Amino acid sequence: MSTLLLIPWIIFGFKHADKRFIGLTQTKMNILRLLVIEIILWTVLMLLLDKPDPDIAGQGSFAWMYAYIYEKGIFPTWLVAENINSSLGDKIDNNYQFIYLITALTMDYIILFLVSPRLTHIFKKKKILADAK
Repeated sequence: MSTLLLIPWIIFGFKHADKRFIGLTQTKMNILRLLVIEIILWTVLMLLLDKPDPDIAGQGSFAWMYAYIYEKGIFPTWLVAENINSSLGDKIDNNYQFIYLITALTMDYIILFLVSPRLTHIFKKKKILADAK
C-alpha cells in the first residue's frame, strides 16, 4: 500500500526526464514533498498504534499491525534483521520503529531509481558505445 504512494513521483520522473536531483529524475521540491509525506504517514501510523497487550496477539506491534500498509519499511527490515539475529526483529519492533521509516525512505530511493527513465538512458548509451567499438 505504501508503495502506491510513489506513483505520482514515478509519473513525474517520466514526464520530466531532464530534471535531476541526487541521481533521480526528480526536483529538490518533489523529493522534499515525498520526504514530508512519508514522515507524516509514519507518524500517523505510530500515533494510531495501541498499547501492547500480551492477551491480544500483535497489539502494539508496528510490524504486525501495519505489515501490508507500510510494507516497504517493514519487510526489508524484517528480512535483514531476522538474518542477522532472530530476536533483532522483535527488538526493532519494540524499541526502534524509526528504522522502518529509514528503510522506507531508502526503498523509495531505490524504487524511484530503478523505474526512472534515466536508467534506461544509461543502458542505451552503454549499448551504443559497445556497438560503436
